Amino acid sequence: MSKQQKKSKNTLKTAKRLMKYVTGTYKGEFIAVIFCIIMCSIATISVSLSMRYLLDDYIIPLIGQASPDFSGLYGALITLACIFLLGIIASFIYSRLMVKIGQGVLKRVRDEMFEHMQTLPIRYFDERTNGSIMSLYTNDTDTLRQMINQSIPQVLMSVITVLVTFIAMLVLSPLLTILAVVVIVVMFLIAGKLGGNSGKYFVRQQIDLADVTGFVEKRMNGQRVIKVFNHERISEEEFDELNEKLDTSSSKAHTFASIMGPIMGNIGNVHFVLTAVLGGILLLSGVGGMTIGTIVAYLQFTKSFTQPFMQVAQQFNSIIMALAGAERIFNMMDEEPEEIGRAH
Repeated sequence: MSKQQKKSKNTLKTAKRLMKYVTGTYKGEFIAVIFCIIMCSIATISVSLSMRYLLDDYIIPLIGQASPDFSGLYGALITLACIFLLGIIASFIYSRLMVKIGQGVLKRVRDEMFEHMQTLPIRYFDERTNGSIMSLYTNDTDTLRQMINQSIPQVLMSVITVLVTFIAMLVLSPLLTILAVVVIVVMFLIAGKLGGNSGKYFVRQQIDLADVTGFVEKRMNGQRVIKVFNHERISEEEFDELNEKLDTSSSKAHTFASIMGPIMGNIGNVHFVLTAVLGGILLLSGVGGMTIGTIVAYLQFTKSFTQPFMQVAQQFNSIIMALAGAERIFNMMDEEPEEIGRAH
């Protein structure tokens, strides 16, 4: 097994172990979150899909009438408003539930970390600085909070939205959906390349941050000794070296993460333009039963279809950081405890 395959296997193992804290402790709440996300996605798609029927069945037929009857249009708008309100309520509920789940999981992780830390031998603390251990309770657990509260629901929302949107797009126009699939393949390739690079440096950033924290804590405790032996310059040079490593890894990580959003956004804009052009050609040529309402609705779906990929790409770095932090936390929790009553 190659080094990359082993790393991917460890990352997957860490992700499964972390999700057990979510689904094991808060199984009912997590199922409710998934249900609310599905409701929210359906409500969002319904709003976009309604554009076709509002235009083709109500608005366009009313144009030019001497005494138009708006009752049907009003009824459709009221129904649409109710669906939109349902989506807002579902979004509010799952957001609150994820806060509860996130804080509960972090509490359990910190409790288990501290409880297990009390059983570790002195050797473990001799081999590590207090700052690096403290980083587990602060920096690494904070990445878990961001992942559970923000990344997990965002990824679930994006996946469900893409599936529902793709089905709706396929029903509206199979020809235009072929173009959407091509665009998504391109987005996947770019996101995989940029995400892999940024993820690598985000992992390095967490390690470098722990090194800087440990170094500062160690030097603060030994400040008197440093001054007695006039080691201020040496200490400063050592800190500069560690800080330079942190700056390099952090800069590279955020550089790849920052350019991903604009690239995905511009690809989405190109998809929007190409869809409008191709839809117009199909409408004028009478191919595929294209209507004005279908084109307008489909253009709405292009945003709903490409935006989730942008959102997942933005959350990818947070997930990588969280899994790196979780792996460090689980490594500490997997350390062998001190044997009680061992003969000396």
